[in-house]
Amino acid sequence: MKLKKLFAGTILCLAVASCIQDEAQNVEAAIDGCSGNDIQQCLIDPNEFTVQLYVSRAADPSKININFDLPTGASITPVKQLAEDGVNTYNFKDENNPREFKVTSEDSGFSATYTIRLWQTEMPFTYNFETLSSDNPYHKFTEENPSAGAIIRRLELASGNPGFELTKMAKTPEDYPTVQVNGGVDGGKCVKLETKDTGSFGSMVNMHIAAGNLFIGSFEVGQALSDAMKATHFGFPFFYYPLELKGSYKYKAGPIFSSKGVPVEGKKDKCDIYGVLYETDANVQFLDGSTSLNSPNIVALARNLEKLPETDSWTEFSFKFEPKNGKSIDSDKLEKGIYKLAIVFSSSVDGAKFEGAVGSTLYVDKVTIVQTSDPSKYPANL
Repeated sequence: MKLKKLFAGTILCLAVASCIQDEAQNVEAAIDGCSGNDIQQCLIDPNEFTVQLYVSRAADPSKININFDLPTGASITPVKQLAEDGVNTYNFKDENNPREFKVTSEDSGFSATYTIRLWQTEMPFTYNFETLSSDNPYHKFTEENPSAGAIIRRLELASGNPGFELTKMAKTPEDYPTVQVNGGVDGGKCVKLETKDTGSFGSMVNMHIAAGNLFIGSFEVGQALSDAMKATHFGFPFFYYPLELKGSYKYKAGPIFSSKGVPVEGKKDKCDIYGVLYETDANVQFLDGSTSLNSPNIVALARNLEKLPETDSWTEFSFKFEPKNGKSIDSDKLEKGIYKLAIVFSSSVDGAKFEGAVGSTLYVDKVTIVQTSDPSKYPANL
C-alpha cells in the first residue's frame, strides 16, 4: 500500500513539474508605468507608443531615474545606449530628448518601441481650460503658459474620469463627470464638473456617486477600488511664495443629497475649490484625498467654503493662502523643489467619501495663482 502511495505521489509531482515547464511565457510588450526620484507625472499613450514624463525645474535632465513598470518577464533597453546612462538612470539632456526604448516580451516573440519625452516644467500660474490633450475616451486638460529659457510652464491636469470609466456608464466623452464645455467667462471654453450616478457597478462596490473633479497631480486608477481616497495624488513642485487663488465659478447643487447611497433629509451639497502648499519629506511625497486638508506637512491653505454659494451667473472667488501648522517657507527648500502646490476643484465637497448629490454642477474658469518671488511679501514672513 505504501509503495502504491509513493508511486502515485511521484507521478503527481512529475505531472505538476511538467505543467510548470510547459506554461506559456508572457507575450506582452508594453510600458505600464514609470516612477522615479524626479518624475512628477507619467502620461502613457499605449496606442501611439509614447510616454510623457514631467519633472520639475530642479531635476538634472542628464540623470533621470526611471523605474519601469513592465508586464511579467518583459525587459526594456534604450534603442541607443548612451555612455552617461547608469543603472535605471538615463540622459535626456538637449539632443537626447526624446529617446526611444524597446520593450521585449518574456517569450522574446514580441516587442514594442516607445518614444519617451521628458518635460522639465514649472506649474502654470493661470488656468483657462481652453486646451485638451485628448478627448477620447474622456477629456484630458492641459495648460501651458509663456515661459523663459529651457523651463516651460506646462502641465496636464488630473481628474477622476479614469475611475468613472470603470462603471461603463459613459457612452460619450461628454458623459464623464469632468468635461470641457462652451460658455466660459469670455465666451470661450471652461471646465464643467458634475456629480454622477455610478449605476449598478457603484452599488456593487459601495461607491454610489462620482463627483466631478479636476486637480494638480495624478489619479492612480489601480487604487480606485481598493482605496479611493489614496487614488488621488495631489501636488507639483512649486518655486514661489503663493499669495492668493482666484478665478470665476458657477454652481448649482443637485436635488437629493445622499451618503453611501442613502438619501439624507435636509442636507444640501456644496462645491469645493482650494489650493494647498505642503512640504515633502522622506515619508510624504504627495498628499491624497485623506490628507490634503489635514496633513501636518501643510504650509499654507487657500480655501473658504462659505464664499462659494450657489450662483447661476459667473461669480469671482478669491482666497488668500493662510499659513498653517505654524510653518513658514524656507527659501533654500523652495529653490530645491521640496514644496508642492495643489489646486483642487470638486462638484461635491465630500465626494471622496461618496457623499453628495447627483446633478451637483460646478463650472470653473480663469483661475490664477497669485504668487511672488519676494519672501518679504509672504504673510508668514511679515
